Amino acid sequence: MEWYQNARQEEAVEKILPVSPDLPSGGQEKNLPPAGKSNRWGILIIVLVAVGSIAGAFLADGPEKIFASLTGADKRWLAAGAGCMLIYWALESGCLHLAARKAWPGQRLRTSVVTSMIGQFFNCVTPFASGGQPIQAYYMTRGGMPVGKASSVLLAKFIVYQTVLALYSAGVLIFEYRNFVENIDGFSKLALIGFIVNAAVVVVLFCVGFFPKITGGFFQSCLVILAKLRIVRDPKGTGAGIDREINSFHQGFTELRRERSVMAAMAVMTTFQLTAFFLVPYCVLMALGVQGLQVGDVVASAAFILMISSFVPLPGASGGAEGSFYVFFQMFFKASGSVSVAILLWRMFTFYLPIVVGVYFARHLSGLNPHSHSGKDSPDHPAG
Repeated sequence: MEWYQNARQEEAVEKILPVSPDLPSGGQEKNLPPAGKSNRWGILIIVLVAVGSIAGAFLADGPEKIFASLTGADKRWLAAGAGCMLIYWALESGCLHLAARKAWPGQRLRTSVVTSMIGQFFNCVTPFASGGQPIQAYYMTRGGMPVGKASSVLLAKFIVYQTVLALYSAGVLIFEYRNFVENIDGFSKLALIGFIVNAAVVVVLFCVGFFPKITGGFFQSCLVILAKLRIVRDPKGTGAGIDREINSFHQGFTELRRERSVMAAMAVMTTFQLTAFFLVPYCVLMALGVQGLQVGDVVASAAFILMISSFVPLPGASGGAEGSFYVFFQMFFKASGSVSVAILLWRMFTFYLPIVVGVYFARHLSGLNPHSHSGKDSPDHPAG
């Protein structure tokens, strides 16, 4: 959680978007290129997986069937899929804006939209979607919002998203478990691993929020063991860093507990946001003419895919997302080759489209006003 501290925030940003060494820090604009060296490997992986997916589809079905499926797809349902992504982005921006306005009344909706879309891009091109939050924090602070406020906003959104996703997954698991066990080999293990990992993230967050000393002691004990195994070389420095992060998180969490109505509203918006995202594959399957679909089954499948593939350590869960989609959605197709076309369209909407749109919004990272706290000429406080 390096984005909670300003120094680490700048360090994380510079790893993703290197700052020109010719410009003095603290008083001049930073010249931010659209992508840094640390993202090149991520982009290369994305390209390789995309090429592999297309090649696999062509090998499975052949060019003629692929082109026939794509050209014969119902354009209205494809438009509906794009519409679901627009709704997803709108709710993403609205959720962020709700928290940002509460913390910083000068926040403009336009700034929240840009911040959200920048995060979409960097989440897609970094492992574990780890690049979005540092960039979002950087953009908000360079635009006028104090560092502490930006950290609280992103913390609120992160906690709400993880909690809603865990509860959503639990609900889906309860109502759809038997159906998937009967149709998917090894479903129990996949679902159990995915749910445990997601639930563990939420449990750790709340443990740090409510019991910082106990949680800190547990982490320090783990650190001692790792140091004895020579996995951690600097236990004192690492331990001090853990204490700082826990204290910072606890302070932000304490502030959030006072804003229950805002958190509840964000939870509702996040629930609808996830539902819109999970409806994209339904639109894709309908566009391809798949018959006998139940919306609940498709939404549940999409939820399981997100739950399982979220922890694939590659940009955009590349490879894991495609494999999970095949496992869960092949039961809707009579011929496995058709699944390949569905995978291509689904990833186009949910992964490659956010990258393309995010690149457009990422141009706002260049030429940001460096007066972080003056308010004048910042995105939230226009001149005049």
